Amino acid sequence: MLINGFTSETAGRSPEAVPLFWWQGWSSAWYVTSVFDIKGFCCNEPGTFVLVRREPNGTCTPLMVGACENVSDDLFAYHGEALLRAIKSGATEVHVHLLAETGRERARVMDDIAQGWQMPVHPAPAV
Repeated sequence: MLINGFTSETAGRSPEAVPLFWWQGWSSAWYVTSVFDIKGFCCNEPGTFVLVRREPNGTCTPLMVGACENVSDDLFAYHGEALLRAIKSGATEVHVHLLAETGRERARVMDDIAQGWQMPVHPAPAV
């Protein structure tokens, strides 16, 4: 599946097989995210991410939300300590919203999800 020029790890599968999750922000807007396993995660596209603990009953608990120009590189480079805390808290998935086209839009999505779930934000540092 091609999303904003990014080929998902589920390429070649039927659309029903693409793992997606919808997050609702404080504004009541919904944001579709692609779901990736945190092990071996790679997404070299700009996006808004949510680190998630998948509960035994299948529900998702968000642990961290952020916005990056290159999700996997920036997540590991700039959010290492927060990433480790999330993993220690049981994070097993990275949910990535790829549809915001500008840094300003990604920051707005990040803030909306963070406010909706009462989480701190983790923007990538300005370079």
